[in-house]
Amino acid sequence: QVDDYYQNFYVRHPEYLEQLPEQYRADIANSLSQVRQYCEMPLKILKAEQLVGGEEAMDAILAKLFTRQLDPTYPYLTYQDFLSACALTEEDLNLA
Repeated sequence: QVDDYYQNFYVRHPEYLEQLPEQYRADIANSLSQVRQYCEMPLKILKAEQLVGGEEAMDAILAKLFTRQLDPTYPYLTYQDFLSACALTEEDLNLA
């Protein structure tokens, strides 16, 4: 599914997605979001694990992330938080 995602017309040409009626845009965005969440992200986490030095290193990073002091106004873990904890960039985890 990830390979299909990167071949999707609207992923390759987001400017055309913006020209569609709102309902169609929402349907397509929803579908693509599911692929990113359930197919692409696990592969990126696996790649990050390899780049940080293996399973034990990733376990230590994740333990720090999930036991950190939470900001009550924004208690969420973001992708940028994950990248920063791993000392990686978005480009490092590019699957394409």
